[in-house]
Amino acid sequence: MTKKLLIIIPCALLLCAGALYTFANYKVKTAVDTRITEMIENGDYLALEYASVGIKPNGDIVMNNLHVTDLNSNEYTLLDIRISDYDYFNPVPGHLNLTAKGLRFPADLPIFSNSSGNSSGNSLNNYLTAIMVEETLPLELSYRYEYHPEDESRLQNVFRVTLPGSFNLTSNLVMTNVPMEALNQNPASASANSSNMSTMLQNADIPNASMALEDLGMVDAMLKIQGDALGISPEEYRQQLLVQLQTAALFVPQQLQTLAQDFLGSFTEFLDGEKTLKLSISPENGGNIQQLQGEIMGAFYIGNISRITELLNLDIETFQSN
Repeated sequence: MTKKLLIIIPCALLLCAGALYTFANYKVKTAVDTRITEMIENGDYLALEYASVGIKPNGDIVMNNLHVTDLNSNEYTLLDIRISDYDYFNPVPGHLNLTAKGLRFPADLPIFSNSSGNSSGNSLNNYLTAIMVEETLPLELSYRYEYHPEDESRLQNVFRVTLPGSFNLTSNLVMTNVPMEALNQNPASASANSSNMSTMLQNADIPNASMALEDLGMVDAMLKIQGDALGISPEEYRQQLLVQLQTAALFVPQQLQTLAQDFLGSFTEFLDGEKTLKLSISPENGGNIQQLQGEIMGAFYIGNISRITELLNLDIETFQSN
């Protein structure tokens, strides 16, 4: 009897685990299909289709070959999408990571510019085509979300776009007084959730936010491509570009001359290559959106543009990439 139990119990546990795993995959697929239907019905996309989706034993959710048709009828496919570190234990998840790797187009890359005499679009297309691997752009997207209801309902979002050997583009947004639980009060109603979101954002604060562009080889590559297109060296093109920017800065309103010169200085340094250009804000009054909105509109109407930069406490800097 004991020997039979030693065999039966593990088999029963394995059977239960298999059943739970199958059920979990079914629930994940159902949830994804429901969300896709909602996004299409809400007019966010024309079409969304995927090859497979499921949950891994470690809890990661994996989707393969998500084919997207956006509202402009542009089509592309994200090859591998993964959600990890997902908080399954709270109605509003406290954290999650989302990554996507590999971008493929049904035909050639989109044409970024059709303007006659404008070589920038063609140069960008040539550059992206050169770094494609097996007709796939090795683009990597990552998104980190953290929600702390006990800390002033603080929501932190970090989004990064990486093209290996080219650049990292990272945005970091911190918001407080964002009670995400409000969005779950009427989960069946998209319009109710939209209204709740609008009200919630009006009462939210943005203590700080930033965006950083890290050069991983893009600057040197684009200077060479643009220089070759004009029949000049990369350094000659760099100097030509800086002269054009300096000339453009002369036409910036007097109130923004300090900001324009700060940006020009930082961008000049960024063009040396292997640098990071960062823009950040830490608004006045703790970044209360409702109060900022009123003060910014008031400053705009009277033409006090410099006051807007003061309200946002905008900072521009360039530093050596790690």
